[in-house]
Amino acid sequence: MATTLFCQKNTGKNLRRTIIFDHYGVPQGFAGSQAICIKKAKDGFLWIGTEQGLLRYDGHRFKTFRANPSDSTTLSSNYISKMELDRHGRLWFSAFPDINVFDTGIGKCKKVSIPTESDKEKTPKIYSFKYDERNDVMWIGTNKGLLYSQGKDIRIHNEFIEGGNNTDAILSIEIDKNGIMWLAGSKGLRRYDPNTCSTLTFHRPGRNNGKLNEDGFFSSYYDQKNDIIWIGGWVHGLMKFDIKTQKMSDYTFADVNKIQNTVLNINQSGFAGEENILWLGTNYGVKTFDILTNTFTDYKSDEHNDIKGVPGLGFCFEPTRTEGMWIGTYKGLHRYDPFKQNVKVINTSLPGGQSDWALGDVCFEQGSQRDSIIWFSIDYISFFRYDLVQKKLAPIPAVLKKYCDNVAPNTLYIDSKNILWLSSYHKGLVGYDLDEKKLILPELKIRQKEIPLVLKITEDSEGNLWLGSTSGMYIYHRGRNEISEQADIRQFLDQNKLVAHVFNFTVDYNGKVWIIATYKRKEEDVLFNFDPGNKIFNIHMQKNHPELRILKNLESIESISEEKLVLTSFNGFCVVNTFPDTLTFRLFESYNDKPLGGFKNICSEPSGNVWMSTDYGVTRFNPATSTVTNFTYYNSNIGLTPNPDISYSKKTNTIFIGQAQALNTIALDSLNIAPAGKILLSDLHIDQYNLNKIPESGHVLDLNYDQNSLYFEFTNLNFTNAQNNSYQYKFGDKKGEWKVMSDNTLQFNNLGYGNYKLLVKAENSFGLKSPNEFLLYINIAPPFWRTWWFNGLIIGIISLFIYSIFKYRDVQRQKLDKLRHTLARDLHDDMGSTLSHIRMMSERESMRKEANQSFKTIADKTAEVMNNMTEIIWSINPKNDSLKNIIERIQEFAIDNLEPMGMEIYFDIDEVPGNIKLNPEHRRHFYLIFKEAINNTAKYSRATRVNFSFKMENKKMILKFNDNGLGFDPMMIKRGNGLKNMESRALALNAKININTDENGTQISLLF
Repeated sequence: MATTLFCQKNTGKNLRRTIIFDHYGVPQGFAGSQAICIKKAKDGFLWIGTEQGLLRYDGHRFKTFRANPSDSTTLSSNYISKMELDRHGRLWFSAFPDINVFDTGIGKCKKVSIPTESDKEKTPKIYSFKYDERNDVMWIGTNKGLLYSQGKDIRIHNEFIEGGNNTDAILSIEIDKNGIMWLAGSKGLRRYDPNTCSTLTFHRPGRNNGKLNEDGFFSSYYDQKNDIIWIGGWVHGLMKFDIKTQKMSDYTFADVNKIQNTVLNINQSGFAGEENILWLGTNYGVKTFDILTNTFTDYKSDEHNDIKGVPGLGFCFEPTRTEGMWIGTYKGLHRYDPFKQNVKVINTSLPGGQSDWALGDVCFEQGSQRDSIIWFSIDYISFFRYDLVQKKLAPIPAVLKKYCDNVAPNTLYIDSKNILWLSSYHKGLVGYDLDEKKLILPELKIRQKEIPLVLKITEDSEGNLWLGSTSGMYIYHRGRNEISEQADIRQFLDQNKLVAHVFNFTVDYNGKVWIIATYKRKEEDVLFNFDPGNKIFNIHMQKNHPELRILKNLESIESISEEKLVLTSFNGFCVVNTFPDTLTFRLFESYNDKPLGGFKNICSEPSGNVWMSTDYGVTRFNPATSTVTNFTYYNSNIGLTPNPDISYSKKTNTIFIGQAQALNTIALDSLNIAPAGKILLSDLHIDQYNLNKIPESGHVLDLNYDQNSLYFEFTNLNFTNAQNNSYQYKFGDKKGEWKVMSDNTLQFNNLGYGNYKLLVKAENSFGLKSPNEFLLYINIAPPFWRTWWFNGLIIGIISLFIYSIFKYRDVQRQKLDKLRHTLARDLHDDMGSTLSHIRMMSERESMRKEANQSFKTIADKTAEVMNNMTEIIWSINPKNDSLKNIIERIQEFAIDNLEPMGMEIYFDIDEVPGNIKLNPEHRRHFYLIFKEAINNTAKYSRATRVNFSFKMENKKMILKFNDNGLGFDPMMIKRGNGLKNMESRALALNAKININTDENGTQISLLF
């Protein structure tokens, strides 16, 4: 059934409030000119469909996914026009002209077939996706009707709608709280109940029934709270359909007879206080619509860098709880960030000619409600009284007016007694009691004629006013209503050759006065304090404090707590701990390895935070956490005045910042701070390694030895001032120090094999730390030649080789021993018997009376040969290789040759180790050395006593042979080569031999 409902047409007026927007284009790495559709995934990443492919944004970098015809797991085309996310972590989108399903976890894409049962002649066009979370159904609006896919199954089916044309184009889909589907298209708004398959059609008010596709519905949004369907038309603007009353109203932002009122997208920001605001993407840019006042607000801008507007035709919106609302337009990606809207603007209309000067010295009248009445000064001009409620100048008391107008103000101050003090170049210092409504003119009790030029006023705990001027320090005594010079400070300045300009000072919680001063003859600032109670001064010079030397030119000083001061300069700022008496300085020249720049004015608040003015806005410093947060023109609504004046209202807990004809305010009770986000690994590249999925925290990464170059990208998913997010890491030792990262990336090249542990933590631009630390274990396997099994194999092969060598030598030795044993046996058996037979025959023949003398010679020579052969047989026999057998042989030889000559032989032999063996050659040399010695003793010594000893000392063998004879003639021995042979044999043994002979006998020692 078709129902046409007519309601009153409303044309709203264009009103505008200031909103700060972020813009993302080519300079920010946005790869495309259009942001056509946007979705925020549950893992925190933002997905953007563009004409150049699918983009993923992590707050730092845009990662692009594009079509690759040779890879079926990539997009089927790069033009992404519609997008929706399901509970399974899959993105459904139109990659013209196909439907693609993209797995955000692994970065793989799949093309989905579209049913061709209905209207086969039509080329399918995808107009919308809508995910039914409750039933896990993905609904798809096309030019061929309604399609769906249910559950994990990504097969697409046709939805048959009874009583309607199932091939009508469906451009937008909404599902209300009762599960009813609302289908918007060029032929109206259809109510469709999937359970009963019933339908009902509603049309635009004023529709021409004679025209086809007259409704022209293009987009929609369901307001669940009010149970309303908002519909965007192709021509006729915005429509409101009340589900309860089934009535429709339309609203246009321009004359439809002159301008096409196209609403391409509708959404709500979800921000507190904006429940009645709709955001509209139109053919004339981004607008808002107030559903209470029925008014439009235009945020169109022609400049991409205009932070107070949005360029381009509006395509889409994606509200999020953590980073605000993302906006896609024909000119790129933009964001309405609630955390950048903390600074409000109060425009102060002033008389002409005073627009170039910023407001300063803002003070609040104590009697006004919510600090509605303020006083401020304009340098070189006048003092002003201003009503913040009425937003206009407030009247100045007549008696005070001449001290305010065109007096060239220096400073103003309202003390604890609610007395307004005005100091000016032309009128000096004057007070006005705001309660009693009377003027106070202090009496000057000073020596010099010149009236002091008061540039700063501070009240101490006793109610005295300290007046800093260009000519010294003065005190206002309230009881006597007189001003006198602080003589002690004057004397101290003169003694230390310091300039009398002492207008940069503060009084701490203990009553000490801290003053910044400058030397007269050199540009060097000093810090000193003065205790009025005991008249004691303490001076702190730059040469004794490197922090002061770095700050150099000190701009301002303020006491922020009982024990702390803050100093500012154009090189940063410094926190001074005044307890105990020895000062300690903590310098803040940079923050997270980024230069901080210059600071000037200081203002503290009861919570402990310190606000300081800068060249580009103001900075909030938290002394408890040492975090720094900057508020600038580019990340907030703050003005452009460099180093503005800062004041604090205790009554409203608000920071006031002076600007040109305006005040910026930051309400501390409603300060909107971006929450800390969980740190994630957003991308990882490893040489020669295919990564199927980005590892999560706690993952173990097992790599080969050649996969040892890694590149990491991290994100804490804090998109507000993401360039000021900071990251720190530990690598290797968990107990090591945290190292600051230059940005959100880390790169390690050519890591050695081993086990590594990577820890990363993050902090957002407001100084809030991530609730987690990202942990990754990296195990790099050694190359195979460094593995335990390969080393074991090599050791095994080497051991086998060595074993084989020794085995071979052992076998050869056994063969040689066998040969030697056989040779010795054969010589003994064969040659021995033959020589014995010759000797016996020769001796028998020589015994005859007429025997030839030759037989006796033969017998003697044969006996000698037999003796030599016996020695040869003994030396050949392997059984005699041990040192013990050799020494026993030497003993036998000595007994056989010396005892028959009547010599007494004494042996002193230590236990000879049985495991010491000599090879045949060494054994022969060893034996022949002592044989030669024994023969020499027998032949030449005529000794009666011979000693032979063997000792083992320090693994060395010491053998000694000596007699008590007459000695021998060395020359005789040399002629016979005996002594020479002994020395050469000792050399062959690598032994050392000593031979001494004289009339008392001969001594021979062998060290072996």
